[in-house]
Amino acid sequence: MKRIILLPALAGLLLLLGGCEFKSGDSLLQPPQPSKTYEALQKQLSAIAEDGKIAVAPQSGENRTTVKLVDLDQDGEDEAVAFFCEAKNPDQFHVYVFQKEGDDYVARGSVTSTGVQLASVSFPILQPTGEKGIVLSWKLGNDIVNTGLTVCSFEDGTLNTLLETTYNSFITSDLDDNGTDDLILLTTEPSGRRAAKLYCFASGKLELKGETTLAPEVQTVVSLKTGWLRGYHRAVFAEGKPKLGSGLMTDILILDNNGFRNITLESETASKLSTYRPVSVLSNDVNGDGLTEVPRAVTMPGTNAADPVYMLDWYAYSAGDQPVRVCTTYQNVSENWQFMLPNEWRGKVTLSKGFNSGMSTTVLLDYNDGDKGIPLLNIYRLTGDMRSYYASREGMIELAKTQTEIYAATIPSGAEDSPLAITEDDIRSRFSIITQNWNN
Repeated sequence: MKRIILLPALAGLLLLLGGCEFKSGDSLLQPPQPSKTYEALQKQLSAIAEDGKIAVAPQSGENRTTVKLVDLDQDGEDEAVAFFCEAKNPDQFHVYVFQKEGDDYVARGSVTSTGVQLASVSFPILQPTGEKGIVLSWKLGNDIVNTGLTVCSFEDGTLNTLLETTYNSFITSDLDDNGTDDLILLTTEPSGRRAAKLYCFASGKLELKGETTLAPEVQTVVSLKTGWLRGYHRAVFAEGKPKLGSGLMTDILILDNNGFRNITLESETASKLSTYRPVSVLSNDVNGDGLTEVPRAVTMPGTNAADPVYMLDWYAYSAGDQPVRVCTTYQNVSENWQFMLPNEWRGKVTLSKGFNSGMSTTVLLDYNDGDKGIPLLNIYRLTGDMRSYYASREGMIELAKTQTEIYAATIPSGAEDSPLAITEDDIRSRFSIITQNWNN
């Protein structure tokens, strides 16, 4: 558990609360004096420390300081949210909220919880006018499946606890586009199946608005993010590892007039067009159209069934229609790059790989009637001290560069005679480096 002593943790607050004033003469040699506001907050926090508590910081997320200044009630003044644990009982955590009144900070309430670690804190929007709540998550002893959750609101100068529960994963997102954040919790049912619960804030309460299940094959959710369906309908994409085998599958959660539901389980083609793929590639906006597409793996022609090579068909989903294939890519996961295949290449191109002294080569070839035909494109990943030399050789088309790698391509001799020939500009536009953002 990360613990930080009080005074260093407040150094940043001294700068934020103290303001700046230019002086001349001997006064410039004097140490800066804290503002009355800072002194008032320091006094409150010192009293907590003297009562046997130690300042702590959340271990993950964007907010990892022992004191967070945030305007919870949107009155133009920041509240101070401070995090402590008990020195004698370090599994007892206390979160305090202080509200500014003039030059003073006044205690407005606290939350207490038990855990081995304060995992994260976030501040979702609870009202269309911008008022924020507090979401706290807690590590629970040796429980590696469940995490504790506390949700609070701050209204009329009072800190209120709205929900205390456990979860596997969570995300906040405005699913109904009403200007407030909804809470989506993933949990495990007694049967072992993963479920999703939707909570919405209304009339000072956090109400359970709906429940649905994830695909029965899902064992662990590794990524939870907000994205967009066709028709620009907001959705939550839950990427899960299956119980058997490798790869990923996607559940898509939405809220509409039919309630909170998982549309990937409702499709008439769900059994035929599963979101499962045997490669660990996340759903994302693969073609830059603003929508989140889900990949489906298709074996490239001519590859060995015992060691298949996949291309990925990317599908855009909608709330009331069948998914539509929007493009096809080859994804080189180990080398962190992808190439968007021209439509006429789908089902007509195969692939081979090679490696030689700091240069890995991927060759895309015309595949016709079971025979490997004309090489259409070579893509190289260059590493090592000689990478710049190789990239500068005649005919090399530089595609991308990192601190340790150069990606390049060549058009093989004879490729221009193929009906599947591709231009240099088209190669550049279709190549991109990929990153995997695992957030749980």
